Amino acid sequence: MKRYILIALLFIVLIGFNVFQYIEKSNLQNALNYYEQKFEDMIAENETIYFEATETAEKFILGYFNYEQHPKQDDVEEYLSPAIINDLNFSSPEEYEEEMSDITSSVSNLNIYLGDAVDGKQKVLGVFDNVLNVYGGDSTVQSLIEMDLENTENGWQIVDFNFFQY
Repeated sequence: MKRYILIALLFIVLIGFNVFQYIEKSNLQNALNYYEQKFEDMIAENETIYFEATETAEKFILGYFNYEQHPKQDDVEEYLSPAIINDLNFSSPEEYEEEMSDITSSVSNLNIYLGDAVDGKQKVLGVFDNVLNVYGGDSTVQSLIEMDLENTENGWQIVDFNFFQY
């Protein structure tokens, strides 16, 4: 009789253990499904990045900051919206024209970083060293330019920017 009670008790424990395992597996599966969905949502939110905008940003930086005397509008005009062209300086005052002829600027260590992207618009950060040569002496200035680019019928164009030098 003790043997039957022991077997029955063992049978009850095994059934209880199987029920516990089934509930635990179900909870883990629900948690896995939840986190998989959350992960897929995160990927979907960050999916839009316009890598083509980096080419425009890089060409603008190289075109505008590599110059002798002053930047040339023809070198960068295609990368800028018409409103931005008016914000940039493409000439030097006539009284300083002779002094400015000895100034050259170049770009080194250029890195481009992509930021937020929404509906055909992309934030881009350019970090570079601006090497200025004035009267034969070089001066290197770390420069940052944050640009807002927009995909227009003319391709990617810079519609706004903030420029910092340290």
